[in-house]
This record gives sequence, structure tokens and C-alpha cells, in this order.
Amino acid sequence: MAAAKAALEKMRAFWDSQCNNEENWAVNYKVLKAAGIFAGSVFLMHNFGHNMVI
Repeated sequence: MAAAKAALEKMRAFWDSQCNNEENWAVNYKVLKAAGIFAGSVFLMHNFGHNMVI
């Protein structure tokens, strides 16, 4: 049980260091935005790619 609590605290510390630090958050925001645009484009091409055929 102590190991699980220590792991949870370690994950919480990592989360706080990534979200509350302005420099880390700026980089993470860019990565998340790029991943979202990529996933959205894959979704659109999967669903509507046949409409692009000439």
C-alpha cells in the first residue's frame, strides 16, 4: 500500500511540474495542439477522404 501511495505522489508531482511550470506548459501545449490537429486530420480523411477524389 505504501508503494502505491508513493507512486501516486510521484505521478502527482510530475503532473504539477508539467502543468504549473510555464516553460514546460508552453512546450506541452504545443505538443498537445499538434497531436490534436493530427488526430483530427486523420479522422477527417478517414471519414471524408472519398470526397476528395477527382
